[in-house]
Amino acid sequence: MDGDPFHAGEQHLQNLFAVREQLAGSRAIQASLRSRFAGFLAELHYVVLAVPDREGRIWVAMVFGRPGFLSAPDAMHVRVAAHPDAGDPAARGIVEGAPIALLAIDLSTRRRVRVNGRIGRVGQSDFAVDVRQAFGNCPQYIRPRDVEEAAGASGEPVLISVDTSLARRVVDGADTFFVATRAASDVGGDMDVSHRGGPAGFVQWGGDCLIWPEYRGNYYFNTLGNLLVDPACCLLFPDFGKGEMLVMTGQAVLDGFDGRLRRTHEGIPMNGLVRFKPDLLMGRTVLLRP
Repeated sequence: MDGDPFHAGEQHLQNLFAVREQLAGSRAIQASLRSRFAGFLAELHYVVLAVPDREGRIWVAMVFGRPGFLSAPDAMHVRVAAHPDAGDPAARGIVEGAPIALLAIDLSTRRRVRVNGRIGRVGQSDFAVDVRQAFGNCPQYIRPRDVEEAAGASGEPVLISVDTSLARRVVDGADTFFVATRAASDVGGDMDVSHRGGPAGFVQWGGDCLIWPEYRGNYYFNTLGNLLVDPACCLLFPDFGKGEMLVMTGQAVLDGFDGRLRRTHEGIPMNGLVRFKPDLLMGRTVLLRP
């Protein structure tokens, strides 16, 4: 990309942790797809995507298809030959010109590529993404597992409350979730979606909030930098054992980010904590078969 790929929120945290100088002008984040990314996309049978709705909320969905349903006809475009299920709130965000983020991830091999851009042409069974940013991530904190779609098992999303057994159980046992954020405090701001992983139980309830440690990573601070400029975010927790998903949208704040690394009780280096307060939760019986 021309110039610096990081916005003010990301730069602030990079300065705080004294890594700004080494990351300024980084070419790790590109404005087009590298050729090796196209081959990886074609191998996948699921993708995680994030879009805003018209009220400004952010939604995350996990979308499945046969290998090849993701393709890159050229370095500036990705084709997704599937839509989120009609009952999924994310389905309403698949609108031409809207911002979108894709996390192309293979949990079995721990490979992942992030693509952020705008939705192009929208068809009945597919849509295009105009690429604005594309970059790979290291495999840190990804628990390897095979994931398949169990045909016919999907149910309609159901609104639930924070204190339901589903919400408590899925979070308490989670070693994986996905988090979507936005790089500007408006509906048209660039989207991002990322993976978070750790030991089962690394996300905890603190009253009506969720709290998780932000482990030391690549210091891009894409997710955290976004939260500094816009606290809106959405979390998706897949329960691979019971075939359920928990999606919650709300707002998050950073806690304890002072430029010093600390360690969790398990000894994992962390930058600080994130506190997330959901305002809308949806539970769903899905399609996951580990």
